[in-house]
Amino acid sequence: MRKGRCCSWGPLASIAICVLACAVIILTIFPPELDTAGSASPESAPVAAEKPAAVKPVVDEKAGTVTIPAVVAEQGKYFDKLKGSIEYVLVARGGKAYETVFVTDADPLALDAALRKLGLETGKPAADDSPPTGAPVKIFAEFSREGKKERRAVDELVAYKKTGKALTPTTWTVTGSRKSIDPESGGKVLESAVTKSIIGLHYTDPSPLIQNSRAEARTENIYKTNLDLLPEKGTAVTLVFEKPRAAPGTIRVHAFLSGRVQGVGFRAFTQREARKLELTGWVKNLPDGRVETVIEGPEAAVTQLLAKLKRGPRAARVSGLEKMEEPARATFRDFTIER
Repeated sequence: MRKGRCCSWGPLASIAICVLACAVIILTIFPPELDTAGSASPESAPVAAEKPAAVKPVVDEKAGTVTIPAVVAEQGKYFDKLKGSIEYVLVARGGKAYETVFVTDADPLALDAALRKLGLETGKPAADDSPPTGAPVKIFAEFSREGKKERRAVDELVAYKKTGKALTPTTWTVTGSRKSIDPESGGKVLESAVTKSIIGLHYTDPSPLIQNSRAEARTENIYKTNLDLLPEKGTAVTLVFEKPRAAPGTIRVHAFLSGRVQGVGFRAFTQREARKLELTGWVKNLPDGRVETVIEGPEAAVTQLLAKLKRGPRAARVSGLEKMEEPARATFRDFTIER
């Protein structure tokens, strides 16, 4: 008798068919548990590692401060190449931690928004020989050492390489970084969000949110960390960005001047006279032919400048001056010409 086709497959094929049939029966009787989307049960799925929550700056408008946590960075990591030079006071995680005093997990964009909420107006980073512009801000570091709490201006934790002397505390300049292209999204973003640079020491890097206001910052490689005052690596630090308070008796006036006030050197005249009186603020031309200015300082000096502006430079003819008083903010460093 001729053998059937099924018998001609051999014993191995028969075993495979039996195993497959059993599997189908088991799956029919005991189907796998599915979630509402029809995928495998979450218990059996791999769990993705969660990213740590972003650190949010704390804004205290009443106190005029923004605070963020940070840690002391490792110092001297590439001493053979850098010779101890540092470029930054603060960078975010992922930035140049080998050339900074502190590192933070705070997002540069979140810090930028917090500083703006505090009323610290951004300006422009330094360019060529031009100093940075923007609102002045004081910056402090608070930490514990040997059970004692310390609060120091961050300036004191930076020293001159040549002399070893600590920097004298002063205000820093909120430039707000500059716009750049995000390599991931291709869109425009603050460069600080890409470089992770937050407080820069030299004019040559325009990416930090805050720049060193000292004229010497035009020169690179002149600063080092002040190891005599800096706590050890990894020490937790609270950085405090403090809005300067206006001195008693300070007023702020917002004024508009009309007449023949453009093309006659009016802005340069205003800046020159304001600086003589040690006033701060700005002056600019408006498209409608007027000149706008904001002046801040002692009331007597502001009144004196306004009297000079009513006359103006020799070629000017001032026909009107409108003014309004505003709350003093102490956010100007100098008296500038806006363009």
